[in-house]
Amino acid sequence: MNQNRSVRRCLVAAAATAVFALSGAALAQAPQPQEPAKLPPFAEVTKDMKPTASGGLFTIYTYDANDPTKEPSRILASIPKGLIGKDMLLATSISRGGNMGYPAGSDLIRFEMAGNKVLIAAPNVSQKQQVGRAITSAVEATYTAGYLAVLPIVSKTDGGDIVVDMTSFFSSAARFAGVQMDPRRGGGMMLRYSAVKAFPENVLVQTEVIGASPDGGTSVGVGYSFRMLPDLQHSDYKPRLADERVGYFPTVRQDWNLPYSERENIVRYINRWNLQKKDPSLEVSPPAQPIVFIIEKTVPLQWRRFVKEGIEEWNKAYEAVGITNAIQVYQQTDDNEFANIDPEDARYNFFRWIVTGRGFAMGPSRPDPRTGEILDADIIFDDSMVRGYLQDFGNLFGAEALSWQMGPEVLQFLEKNPSFIPMGMTADDVKQTSAQMRKYAALAMGNTSLLSDEHAASTSNLPISTPFACTYAQGMQHQMQMLSLLGAAKGDGRKVPERLIGEMVRDITSHEVGHTLGLRHNFKGSTWLSPDEIKKRRDAGDEPTFGSTMDYNGLLLYPGDKIENVKHVTSPVLGPYDMWAIEYGYGADDKPESLAKIAQRSNEPGLAYATDEDVMGLSSPDPKANRWDMSTDPIVWAANQSKLADEMLGTFQTWAVKPSDPSYYLRSAYLTLLFDKTRNLSYVARLVGGQEFNRNRMGDPNARPPLTLVSADEQRKALDTLASTIFSDDFLKIDPELMNKLVPPRNWDERFGEPAARVDFPIHQTILSLQSTALLTITNPVILQRAYDAELKTTGDNKFTAAELLTRGRKMVWGEFKVDGEGYTDAKPMISSVRRNLQKQWLNNMIAIAKSQPGSLMSADLQSTVRYSLRELGESIASTLKAAKTDTGSKLDLASRAHLAEARSRIDRVLEAPEIDMQLGTVNLILSGQEKP
Repeated sequence: MNQNRSVRRCLVAAAATAVFALSGAALAQAPQPQEPAKLPPFAEVTKDMKPTASGGLFTIYTYDANDPTKEPSRILASIPKGLIGKDMLLATSISRGGNMGYPAGSDLIRFEMAGNKVLIAAPNVSQKQQVGRAITSAVEATYTAGYLAVLPIVSKTDGGDIVVDMTSFFSSAARFAGVQMDPRRGGGMMLRYSAVKAFPENVLVQTEVIGASPDGGTSVGVGYSFRMLPDLQHSDYKPRLADERVGYFPTVRQDWNLPYSERENIVRYINRWNLQKKDPSLEVSPPAQPIVFIIEKTVPLQWRRFVKEGIEEWNKAYEAVGITNAIQVYQQTDDNEFANIDPEDARYNFFRWIVTGRGFAMGPSRPDPRTGEILDADIIFDDSMVRGYLQDFGNLFGAEALSWQMGPEVLQFLEKNPSFIPMGMTADDVKQTSAQMRKYAALAMGNTSLLSDEHAASTSNLPISTPFACTYAQGMQHQMQMLSLLGAAKGDGRKVPERLIGEMVRDITSHEVGHTLGLRHNFKGSTWLSPDEIKKRRDAGDEPTFGSTMDYNGLLLYPGDKIENVKHVTSPVLGPYDMWAIEYGYGADDKPESLAKIAQRSNEPGLAYATDEDVMGLSSPDPKANRWDMSTDPIVWAANQSKLADEMLGTFQTWAVKPSDPSYYLRSAYLTLLFDKTRNLSYVARLVGGQEFNRNRMGDPNARPPLTLVSADEQRKALDTLASTIFSDDFLKIDPELMNKLVPPRNWDERFGEPAARVDFPIHQTILSLQSTALLTITNPVILQRAYDAELKTTGDNKFTAAELLTRGRKMVWGEFKVDGEGYTDAKPMISSVRRNLQKQWLNNMIAIAKSQPGSLMSADLQSTVRYSLRELGESIASTLKAAKTDTGSKLDLASRAHLAEARSRIDRVLEAPEIDMQLGTVNLILSGQEKP
């Protein structure tokens, strides 16, 4: 995860109003200078107050927190005259509490004089300005500054420095950091300053406030770091232009000074460190200033070496561009030189271990909003990541699992089209999950002011996803579970070797460090090699097995594996894309032709790039841009993973739990295997209607069209694979005896959750949940419309059409109706209950399309094809019901008869429903094509 703080510019003024309850009208107008009143003496104002060490950026004064006669929340600051008007970065972090480690925001600020007050101004840095240009006045008048606070001047030092009262700022600013307030529990009241420190280029203030975390009214730590920004006139840092072929987080600015001949006036700089050779004349040189990471003492001993290796792995990429030991790593202990360094101190980069229980990791960084120069970064890693085996994975079949597998956009689609929500998942589930994801997206973007108590009731105005959010760890928990089960199943009950868990820790660390170096996700990194080549590399050596660690890469497990013989579960080294991306960001020079030469290599094997906006959900066309897929061949990879799961399920009851284990461990393990057996088939479904997207430019070597349709034969093969696997009754057949052993936990813990309302295993809901991802992928209106449009995007007779998709999809789900001459029984129905549920969900999806306003979900012509396909199905059902009738009743069992009759009735009601046409106040009913008066 990374934060581009420039996205918050347009929210600063509104946030300031919400946070500090200041008058918007007053802030909007430039403050008028006033004659300052006579100020009390400095010694009187600061009597009994303790200053921070001299020599800091500015000096902070506070009372002794243990003095009952003094107000512990009062805080003054003496601001040097030379600091007025200078650019600084205000970095806010959650240092303690439920959201510990979240970088709650960073803003470019300036102290500005306004009579007897000092303003904390937040200039608008989204616009580039040039002094002396005529258009600069128009830019300044249009894009005005925001103001975060008004600070009263209370005195002056003997040297003439201004002394301001910052009490109200720090007392209220917790809201600006995203702390959820609850007035009933004293929410928002600052308890104390837990730390106040000043350094030459940095001032750190740690506050402790009462918030409203999930625990209810617990204290929350909020850290504020004021950091001096580089003087651009004397800085040796050169902003580097971004290129869409290489994935860096950008700092985006608009330049109205560019010539009118330019195609656009948006300038994008990559976010990167100011990492340069100490001696540019040498082919290989140490850095002038290395990137330093400190591993916090909270990291457990057994994982420290893997964390260190994960960070230092990136040195290989920097060595390739001539910088040796670019990244240096130090371990913090209780008694070494790093013992008292604060992670919230913006001068240091930390790797921190946290225990929220949410199982996630983040690698945010703070760039200079003017240039993109990265100034500091802190990584957080949740302990739950290596405790996956103890998790209950029942939520693998809910809205959250659907979103992290298909993309967050799918929840927006389901919110607007609830008829597509599968059985067992409710509209409330979707809505609540969407709201939670929007909150996390807001945190990731730094828009935390929108999450304060007065805004918490409505999140519909927030984005559901952001390129700055990383959910890598959520899926990795499932991967950890699979690894643990493999150890139990094929390791003679052995525990997973620490080296393999450590390898996962190292890979996640490298992923998050990549973010701190400026790199975005690359969700095509996993599709570089074939399944056979991946296995060969995994077993034979130490070559990369993926294109990029910036992807969400699945574990490298194969049928026949035994845990003690597995050499690697993920790539032991960085991929070729990672090396290439570092070359673009940190190698060569800043000349456009030099950078273009590097970027032109994007068509080389292993360098393909797709990122967050390419995996949003149903609207993303590229079947090879996914989270958690693997290899060039999703069909072969899915077959391998299903076979591995079947191998483990074959002996499942002999190893899954020990005799002394709680019964619910069995359920957790079983659901994990069942999910992994089917998970990769959703990537097979994405081949249907798929179009591969690449970011090359037309003048690049071996340039390809930006969009290439998946061949018709490959799409048909994908449908055949789905028909024989996920949509086959036998593929998901579960041992009836086993189902009676799959019970959930029955512990009622007030803090950690209530027991499941249903004790017996919800078999039908589970199976349909597993089928729903693939079914939604091939029956939603977006994919149908894409297949329909693709008919005009290819030549030749061998086309895969929307009509073929509808016809093959219907036959795959419904099959051919054949009434057995001997009839069926209720115990042995013609259509199994599993098949009936699948058919109902398919029918829900198709009817939702048929009922929609023509042109709303898809083109009216395609909608007509959908409606006709339903009519054909209805006629087939009617024929079947008629053929099954006898003089004494029906050859069909009751459930199949009821199912088919209901399906036919639903189809008839939709197709024959009157259409209301409002014209000039007259209601015309149109039924079956005939106008009725």
